[in-house]
Amino acid sequence: MHLQDLANRFVEYKRRHGMRSALRRAVLSVRRILAGNRMVLFYCDLNSWKSSAPDAGNPLTVERITGKQTVAARDLMQIVNFWNPQIMQRLITERFARGAALWLAKSGSELAGYGWTLNGSTIEPYFFPLEPEDVHLFDFFVFPEYRGQRVNRSLVLKILEMLAAERKGHAYIEVAEWNTSQLKSLSRMPFQKLGCARKFRVFGRTLTMWSEGRPPGQHSFSKATVSNASA
Repeated sequence: MHLQDLANRFVEYKRRHGMRSALRRAVLSVRRILAGNRMVLFYCDLNSWKSSAPDAGNPLTVERITGKQTVAARDLMQIVNFWNPQIMQRLITERFARGAALWLAKSGSELAGYGWTLNGSTIEPYFFPLEPEDVHLFDFFVFPEYRGQRVNRSLVLKILEMLAAERKGHAYIEVAEWNTSQLKSLSRMPFQKLGCARKFRVFGRTLTMWSEGRPPGQHSFSKATVSNASA
């Protein structure tokens, strides 16, 4: 993300949520920078997916949206206006143009959270190339009033169930190494840890520095690999 985008997001967040919340978010951003962009990658084998029992304590409904024009105006405005509207409008348009799907988690008629998936590719350069049957899960978010209610878990599990009925590849998701709450959440889902890595763009190529792991079904990685994995 560009520095100008970061600055715009901070100003907009402060305006909407106050200086204290904005400063907490800024501290979190600094922690992310100091962590050196280390990510923990996970995967789920869709071919061996076993459906889990519905979470009776969290009766959410999940909708899959494949085009911006089909997002309900109320839901779109809630997503766009929580952050910087200009940036979010651009991101949403770009993602739908690339073929990504937006998944909405709803509690009754209220939007509780959302996440994105893209089949066979990634929006930004990834740690390694994906196969056509693979899918990338990314950019999940739960609105503050619904946090602590297992919304993210229910949404991810429903997405995996629906994808497993359609595809036979792997579902990939990643989380920052410093994000202990997300790591704990993923450990309770049917994901397996793939490894820890950083990635950099060098002369149009993706350089991946692995501390452990390898993509299932693909060649083993050494400490560093260079690939043409791209958006």
